[in-house]
Amino acid sequence: MATALRGTCVGALLVFACDPPLPPEQESPPEVPDLRACDPVADGEWPEPWAEAEAEVLARINELRAEGGRCGELQFAPAPPLRMHPNLRCAARLHTADMIERAYVSSVDPDGLGLGARLGSLEYPAATFAEVVAVVTEDEVDELDDAADVVTAWRDNLTSCWQLYARELTDVGVGGREATYMAKEAEAPQRAAYWTLSLAAPR
Repeated sequence: MATALRGTCVGALLVFACDPPLPPEQESPPEVPDLRACDPVADGEWPEPWAEAEAEVLARINELRAEGGRCGELQFAPAPPLRMHPNLRCAARLHTADMIERAYVSSVDPDGLGLGARLGSLEYPAATFAEVVAVVTEDEVDELDDAADVVTAWRDNLTSCWQLYARELTDVGVGGREATYMAKEAEAPQRAAYWTLSLAAPR
């Protein structure tokens, strides 16, 4: 009898000798969708420290939303957290990469395309959307410090502040990356962190 039960999980006295079944391994969802357009900013192509910094930006914005806040004359009640959406993250990263490559800082690219057109091409059916960008210049770039700095800058700017708190915006994509920035009348380019924050709500 003892031989027959060896290695099994039968009876109250034997159950504690059995290892619990291992949960099935679950792969982490991709940071961006499996779309050809997103290949240049997909997992493995985007620097991991900047992916972590993007998550830090989202966490800090959601802290602000949980508390509510004021943007000039506008008072915002606490709002639900934003969700990092893969399609929006792709849009934000692509826009950040484009700003770096073509040396501009704007939500509208040199071809006149804004977030709405870009989301349409990335299969996100937006009912409403908004976007803010920024460049943080420092002698030494530190990804997590830059994440904190850019959220503070967006919060303190009336043009972008309301977008952090707006309840009608539910999904977000963050794209951050290191590059150089040449300020007007500067003698040499500065090290910088480029940021895009793409927000939307689906139809």
